[in-house]
Amino acid sequence: MPKFNTKEEYERWKAQRLEDIKSRSNNTSEHAKKDEYQLKTDSMDGLSSSSFRKNIGKIIVVSLIFLVGILFYSLLSKDRKQDDTLIPKSQAEPDSIRKSADTVANTKEPASLSQPAAPKSWADIIQQAKKSVVFIKTPNSMGSGFVISPDGIIVTNSHVIRDITEVEIIFNSNASKKASIVKRGTIPLDIAILKVAGDNFEYLTLADSNYCKEGEEVMAIGAPYSLSGTVTKGIISNCNRRLKDEFQDIAYIQTDTPISPGNSGGPLINKNGEVIGMLTWKIVKKGFEGLNFAIASNVINSFKDGRLNKVEESAKKVYEEKSKIISNRIDRLDLIWMNEYSAYYNKVAGMVARGAISVDYGTQLLSRATAAPVGFTSVSEWLAFLADSVLKEEITENQAHALIKSSFAL
Repeated sequence: MPKFNTKEEYERWKAQRLEDIKSRSNNTSEHAKKDEYQLKTDSMDGLSSSSFRKNIGKIIVVSLIFLVGILFYSLLSKDRKQDDTLIPKSQAEPDSIRKSADTVANTKEPASLSQPAAPKSWADIIQQAKKSVVFIKTPNSMGSGFVISPDGIIVTNSHVIRDITEVEIIFNSNASKKASIVKRGTIPLDIAILKVAGDNFEYLTLADSNYCKEGEEVMAIGAPYSLSGTVTKGIISNCNRRLKDEFQDIAYIQTDTPISPGNSGGPLINKNGEVIGMLTWKIVKKGFEGLNFAIASNVINSFKDGRLNKVEESAKKVYEEKSKIISNRIDRLDLIWMNEYSAYYNKVAGMVARGAISVDYGTQLLSRATAAPVGFTSVSEWLAFLADSVLKEEITENQAHALIKSSFAL
């Protein structure tokens, strides 16, 4: 401690000393705070460094796993792209999964899923079917038929060809060929199979008549009154009309489709362009309309394949019996015709004698009376048709007489 000469010097020193101590104390506090902050910072740095050193192994392992994962994914993606080129499209992922959102909006239907073709119109069906329908001519009759195979097999009615051994076939193109008789059924098994030489013919398919539907639209094609390619339209009224007794195996398709003499043997065609039946006969009684009948297609197939031999035997027996009856009826109708013609001749001759008509016109009237009615080749054929119609009870004998008489009207 320094020496003081006076008490005042001591007091100044003491005050200065206290000031110095106080000042030093403040400085120490600030340094302490700085040291504390530095200590904390150093401690945290030390702690971070220590944690990093402790966890660096884990970080390296995780990084390696991540890198291996990326490498594996890259290899897998490459293999998948290669596999996609080997997997058929139908077995690969659906397009809806693989396409992005912006391409889905423009997706088009695959070619394999294209819409089915629209059903053919009747016009298309008839245009095609006409190529296979034929006009049949014999010395004593005429009718229709249709080709059922590319090698020239033709189906028609037996009553169209009768006992002729060779007939003339006229196609829709007007080409003409001779046809031989392969097989001829006995009425009421009114089916005949013909054959023309050649191949690659347009032909019609026989439908399965078990699938016939009543109310179904059908069309007939034939040569009524020798008008080849005539088309008429109607519906199926009944799919399974049967005759009595021993002819139950012969099924008929009943239709209101208009038919006329010359349509016999022609096809009745369904909406699929197939033959559901062969036009054969109609009821011509006064007051009855639209009662027309076609032999069902399955019956035609059975006959063609020889499965109706028993029916054929029965038909022959019945035919022999009916032939005698028909012959007698024809004789009676022929006698009626001769009497009517004789009376007509006397009228015309009297008119010529009185000068009411000229000789030339009288001759024309007599020629017209002896000509075959439209649709028939001779008066004898027409009389046979009338006799058969009477036998089938389609008309009465009096009605047949009236038809004969009307043919001589002046």
